[in-house]
Amino acid sequence: MKKLFTVLAAALMISVSASAQHEIGGIVGGLYGASYKYWFNDNVALQADLAVGLTRAAGSTNGHSWDVGMYDFTINPNAMYHWGLPMNFKVFAGGGASFGLVSPLENTASEGINGKFGLNAIGGVSYDFDAVPLVIAFDFRPGYGLAFWGEKNYRDSGTTSYFDWKIAVAVRYKL
Repeated sequence: MKKLFTVLAAALMISVSASAQHEIGGIVGGLYGASYKYWFNDNVALQADLAVGLTRAAGSTNGHSWDVGMYDFTINPNAMYHWGLPMNFKVFAGGGASFGLVSPLENTASEGINGKFGLNAIGGVSYDFDAVPLVIAFDFRPGYGLAFWGEKNYRDSGTTSYFDWKIAVAVRYKL
């Protein structure tokens, strides 16, 4: 039984990888870093970005409003569905998670490196070049997240919730 499972799993991986398309490249805009996309079929893909960026968080604690800027180092995987358009364009939409590390820009009571987690939507348009194996994509990513501060914390709270959005352009090479 164990051998049968191993053979079936190997056959599945070979068939998926034989028909799969991979893209690797970079992303700039609200995020700066590396971008990877794995296509399960012609319409469904998983995109993962490893990037750095800036995030603004605002809130209110004990009747006092505050605003803090954060550097963030993010891993952002997104599952997306694509619709084909004429002339090699595709429109896509989906969602995913964002997790990583943040550090405040300002001198605050919570200095150093802290964690973050969030959920985001993603939507945009991409263009697939005919002559060269390149794809360029423009996307918008609104999201909501939590930053976790390590000590007696930013504005008397252990977490900071924030609404965030990013606009990015990715250029990826098709493997």
